[in-house]
Amino acid sequence: MIRFVCETKSILNQNNKPLLNTTYSPLVSIIIPTYNRSYSLHSTITAALNQTYKNIEIIVVDDGSTDDTKKLVSTFSDKVLYIQKTHTGQADTRNVGLQYAHGEIIAPLDSDDIWHDKYLEKSIGYLQEHKLDLFFSNWEHNIVERYHANIFASLLKNKNIPNKGCYVFDYAEFRKILLIDSIAPSSGLIIKKSVIPFGWNSQVHIGDDWFLQLEIIFKKLDCRVGFTKEIFWKKNRDTSNVSDGRKGVVFRKLHIKDLHLILSNFSCYLDNNELKMIRLKIFQNKILISCLLLLKGDFDTEMKDLFIYFAQEPKLFFKALMNGVQKEITRNIQFTKN
Repeated sequence: MIRFVCETKSILNQNNKPLLNTTYSPLVSIIIPTYNRSYSLHSTITAALNQTYKNIEIIVVDDGSTDDTKKLVSTFSDKVLYIQKTHTGQADTRNVGLQYAHGEIIAPLDSDDIWHDKYLEKSIGYLQEHKLDLFFSNWEHNIVERYHANIFASLLKNKNIPNKGCYVFDYAEFRKILLIDSIAPSSGLIIKKSVIPFGWNSQVHIGDDWFLQLEIIFKKLDCRVGFTKEIFWKKNRDTSNVSDGRKGVVFRKLHIKDLHLILSNFSCYLDNNELKMIRLKIFQNKILISCLLLLKGDFDTEMKDLFIYFAQEPKLFFKALMNGVQKEITRNIQFTKN
């Protein structure tokens, strides 16, 4: 691994003002992994520097970029720690940043996303007020150059979450939701460093942040998680994103591999219902892959696998089919409303 490190220093809260009724301002390590994103990185770093919460360190880890990322980061002088490494993927890149992090709080930030100025001030305030291990906030994302609020209404609709303030999940409640879907993207999540077991798993193809959250939840049975409906940041989507750049069959096949990885790593932590939930997700993705292949007139080996799965667990197959149809209908309704 090749590393180029610029001199760095923490930016301290010069006014020593209390943030949300607290006089203690822990150091926050902002980890920004990047790969050939010089076109968006400047705005991302600027947003981090413009935070009203000032006790921060910014760590940019360059995963072997071939554009002018290094030159761009150098314009920020000693305000940013810049690390170069060979190209090994997003999870490894985050982990390098974690190795250099001195903060009590870890704040991942993707190199194309933008935090609102008070993102950290409000997030740290809620984290401290409610003694949380994890906190995540609502966001807006761009669709055809327009921004739309993005909350998982189908998963949170019966939770009586207020429009402002912090909602603290019951442990079992959040665990169940997290197994259904990842609802806390990395750029909107802050984590106490002490609850991170090992870091991000480099074997994960899609959603290494989801895998990390699952590991934290499984290994810390008293984990406290908070959420706010307030919009604290903007998520940008383009074809260079891991999940957005790999579409259709390729994306779903990678997701199935990750689900098998979850079963391989965490089966001992899962009860029978939870194991069934993961197998159901595998079924849903296999059904979707088969549908996509049929539309192309392509009879892939996935079709044979699907018939084998159907023969083994027909009830689970039909449940996966119905859930997939319902999810697609809900998604289309939400998109139409936006």
